[in-house]
Amino acid sequence: MFLFLPWRVDVPQDRRPVMNWLILAGIVAVFALQVADVIEYLVQQETAARDTRPGNPGTATPTKPPSAPPTRPPAEPPGITDKLMLRGWSLRGLLGYMWLHAGLLHLLGNLLFLWIFGNAVCAKIGNLRYLGLYVLFGVAAGIAHLLLSPAAVLGASGAINGIVGMYLVLYYQNDITCLFLIWFIVPLYVRTFAVSSLWLILLRLLWDIVGAFGARGSGVAYFAHLGGFGAGFAIALLMCRNGWITMERYERSLLQMWQERRHGRQKDALDTTYTQLGLHRTDEERATPETGGQRTEGRGQRTEDSPATRDPSSVVSPPESPPAPRATPSSAFPEPIPLHPIEPGPAPGTPLSRAASFREPIGRWAVPGSPAFIRTACSCGHAIRVTRQYAGRTVRCPHCRQPVVIPPQTDFFGPAPQPAHGSAILKRAHDDVIRFLCPCGRRIKAPAAYAGRTCRCPQCNTTLRIPQI
Repeated sequence: MFLFLPWRVDVPQDRRPVMNWLILAGIVAVFALQVADVIEYLVQQETAARDTRPGNPGTATPTKPPSAPPTRPPAEPPGITDKLMLRGWSLRGLLGYMWLHAGLLHLLGNLLFLWIFGNAVCAKIGNLRYLGLYVLFGVAAGIAHLLLSPAAVLGASGAINGIVGMYLVLYYQNDITCLFLIWFIVPLYVRTFAVSSLWLILLRLLWDIVGAFGARGSGVAYFAHLGGFGAGFAIALLMCRNGWITMERYERSLLQMWQERRHGRQKDALDTTYTQLGLHRTDEERATPETGGQRTEGRGQRTEDSPATRDPSSVVSPPESPPAPRATPSSAFPEPIPLHPIEPGPAPGTPLSRAASFREPIGRWAVPGSPAFIRTACSCGHAIRVTRQYAGRTVRCPHCRQPVVIPPQTDFFGPAPQPAHGSAILKRAHDDVIRFLCPCGRRIKAPAAYAGRTCRCPQCNTTLRIPQI
């Protein structure tokens, strides 16, 4: 047998998704009530069957055995499940069915998807908004199911698919780490790999579409999945369009990608038109005071007082400017700038204080015009900034107290990793993203705007500080 499922998402979080944690806890609590109701129902059925059994000691056997009292079918036990299950148009069913589950595997699957995608979306839009949108997606999924299928339904899959739809709009560029497992009694092959969020979610959406129209009677509410996903996708686009969700400069939503491509096609068409007319795109930004013209009012248009439409006899030629002086051999090249001599720095045994490493101004050993500080990183991920007179010396990291050799110039990669000290090692990919390693070996990618903040490793849940660049 094999198993393929998403495991984690590569999305930095600037706030704790507390509301998503509370929703997860609420789902587990409701499932515990369901289990208690099922146990109570089974005990009552067993007691009733034992009491009505003929020949039971302590009771008289009647000449005509009484008929058994009517009982509910086992598929619909009494209690919270019977009250909150969605059977027709009822407000209680629309608001309550999303908290119920049909079994343990159903519960674990929904909890996994809600944990992976819900934490990222909740941290982005805020806790209060997240609760309202989660309930709204569940109601939309229930309405879609009632319109297209008459069967009763329960489960949080519709609301979770709405969260997945929002995730697709906000983080379509981010990767999803998937788990592939093959086992026969014991695991035989386990592997993790990264997949684009766009393609993985579209594949899941295609599966729901095929199941909705080709797998009738399967017991899965595919129309609820599609209704919740559509509601989440549409609301995320609306929030991005109206500016209700703030996208950072290192982020790009699906709406921004579509707008950039659309404007890019229009720009290419305008460039082609301007080339055919023999004009330039900068004509509207140019003013021609020396020819008596004014700034144009539109692209490729000329004003009435431009030299092309005015009478040539009325054009006054500007006075000729004196010719530029010729460069002589002495003035052909700029004079060299004298550099001040570099004086020796402090003695090698001089201790480095925290004030010297972070707050000391540029010293008398620095070259004028050179950077005042040298920036490097410790193997624990903590950024270190010292003045240039400490180049080549060994200092101690103020965070982990490990020795760090200061390079002669700024080095964002820091020292070479040591096998015994496997903490976060800074890697710089480009100006907008910081990549570093957790002690557990997990590679973490965080936006440069989060430099200096603390985060949690998605694999071992260890608190790390994002290096400063």
